[in-house]
Amino acid sequence: MKKIFFLIFFLLFNQNISAKIVKAIATHKHLGEISQDEACLFAEKKAKENAIKNALGLKVSLDEIENCKEIDGVKDCEYNQTSILSLNGEITEIHNSIKESSINEDKTYFCRIEITANVEAILKEDINFQFYIDLNKSTFREGDKLKINITSDQEMYLNVFQWFPYIKKNQIVKLFPNSKEKNNFIKNNKYSLKSQGLKYEVNMTNSWKKKSIDEHLIFIATKEDYNWLNEYFSLVDLKKRIIEIGKKNVVRQDQKTYTIFK
Repeated sequence: MKKIFFLIFFLLFNQNISAKIVKAIATHKHLGEISQDEACLFAEKKAKENAIKNALGLKVSLDEIENCKEIDGVKDCEYNQTSILSLNGEITEIHNSIKESSINEDKTYFCRIEITANVEAILKEDINFQFYIDLNKSTFREGDKLKINITSDQEMYLNVFQWFPYIKKNQIVKLFPNSKEKNNFIKNNKYSLKSQGLKYEVNMTNSWKKKSIDEHLIFIATKEDYNWLNEYFSLVDLKKRIIEIGKKNVVRQDQKTYTIFK
């Protein structure tokens, strides 16, 4: 993965509204290297993600967007922003969909999708239940030590997962708790994931041909303890588990992204 910034999410939540009907638009442009049907599938995916963001008030800071585009390019930037955002809500019904597909004057193809959708928040919210994550760096060299510090004003159960989008199988791997750090109940105001002398080290997969790669950490905090698998096939599978727990308990989540250079 290839990104050296932290995505900052702001969730604006109205306790009286758990579902909204919103309109969302997305366009996917290409040079003809893919079919128009494929382009429309990309546009539809983006439109659905935009609907979730519009309904739940999810935003990414302008500074992070500019830094993201500078490092990753626009396409990767959009992908990294929206993937985790979509964990916060789901589309339960699409009332209307309008598709426009053609070629522009500059000879670029495009597909434009406009949808009207019903969006529901999948997580119970408690504005007093919050935590903050700090990593010792945002960029690493292979073999560098990764230090994770958590600040919270409430007791919580914490689970931390690593997300590797470039891996085909088991993209989500649980980092904490683990065999050496078995207790994930956080009751201190400040906590570091380094008990019992455990140190986290960043490494790049041997099959990766580029000079840098991004890795994502997903932090999930709950007020009660729940069982999680050690691995999930994809972000979608992790989302299903979050939805199950979010219907019963308050869940808070955050994401941090770091880059490893060879």
